Amino acid sequence: MIRAQVIVRPRASIFDPQGDAVCRAIQHLGVSTVKQAHVGKCIELELEGNDLNKARAQLETICKDLLSNPVIEDYVLTLKGAEPPKVKAASKPAAKKAVKKAASRPVAKKAASKPVKKTKVKKTVRRAAVKKKKGK
Repeated sequence: MIRAQVIVRPRASIFDPQGDAVCRAIQHLGVSTVKQAHVGKCIELELEGNDLNKARAQLETICKDLLSNPVIEDYVLTLKGAEPPKVKAASKPAAKKAVKKAASRPVAKKAASKPVKKTKVKKTVRRAAVKKKKGK
């Protein structure tokens, strides 16, 4: 069984009103050392099977399409539990340790969303098209 933890938070460039309210409430209590707070959500999932690569691919899709809004949120995916399937070919012990380390390491994923650039049509081209239509 594979256990996954997904932490979804607002991006640093997005204003977090809930985090701001928490920060002000903490400061009202007299704790002035807290300067900033962010409120997010934590989702824990359990998956059947032992294939970490397949599970990671499925979880990346789930995180991007369902659990987070890639425009305003980032997520961190952490997998725990099962080991990747053993390869029948002879492998070095050092390679196995690297795979185990990679399986327990959290993966930060930021959705790359670039604004769509609109192509500008020159006014002279539009005017010529309008003149052609009127001439018919």
